[in-house]
Amino acid sequence: MLSTSFNRDVPQEVVRVLLDHDSHKMTSHYAKITDQTVRRHWEQATKVNTNGERVTLDPDGPLGQAQWAKTRYGLATQTLPHGYCGLPVQKSCPHANACLTCPVFLTGPEFLPELREHRSRTLTLIQDAEHAGRARIAEMNRQVLTNLDRMIDGIGQTEAADAS
Repeated sequence: MLSTSFNRDVPQEVVRVLLDHDSHKMTSHYAKITDQTVRRHWEQATKVNTNGERVTLDPDGPLGQAQWAKTRYGLATQTLPHGYCGLPVQKSCPHANACLTCPVFLTGPEFLPELREHRSRTLTLIQDAEHAGRARIAEMNRQVLTNLDRMIDGIGQTEAADAS
């Protein structure tokens, strides 16, 4: 019953009260989340690319299962501070630690505070570089700033559209 409840999205607090557990830790110990539950939540989660465009996985498409397996494996091994790298682990990244200019980087609303903080730091870096006459550093970071703005705006637009 316990795992079935969690996999039907019954909140842990409700399950804890129904089972008369003393703590969330006890309830968590017995809960088993299925891969299908994780996949359903992943598919429902808002994801945007570096252009601020919403990205969806088609679960019924011909590569639906392969996309999920690739995404799940990538998330488990390449989580970034404010998003996820969608590049298959077997491939090398031509962007060498420049995920915010990488076409397979994905992020969502759960990372908005980090994205906004990163934007602020990037803007400061650009301003300091311009003031010191370091044009190359400023230029390198302008694309990152543009992409951060697109992602933040894309998440905001997606959330506003979902709310209406």
